Amino acid sequence: MTALYLALAVVCNVIANILFKQASGLPGWTMPKFGIFGLGLAIGLANTLFYIKALEEYALSVAYPIFMAGSVILITALSAWIFREEISVQKAAGLGAICIGLLLLWKS
Repeated sequence: MTALYLALAVVCNVIANILFKQASGLPGWTMPKFGIFGLGLAIGLANTLFYIKALEEYALSVAYPIFMAGSVILITALSAWIFREEISVQKAAGLGAICIGLLLLWKS
């Protein structure tokens, strides 16, 4: 069950960051921008609560790298898909290295 909390923390972190990026593209502090930003904050709060729950069982030295690596991988993939951001060969190689490190850490 603890792995689920960590996975939910990653998913909430990714969604919150995607919403922040979406809000950054809107002009001024209009109601739509404020609403998207507020939703991002609320999901960020859920992220924090799930992460704290995961830390009850995982060592910080394991949970934090998994949380960050999972977030980086998913945010990069979704940014390419949603915002049409480029994934260069160098960036892809870096993501591959992160994936390998993530697998090694998860097995420890």
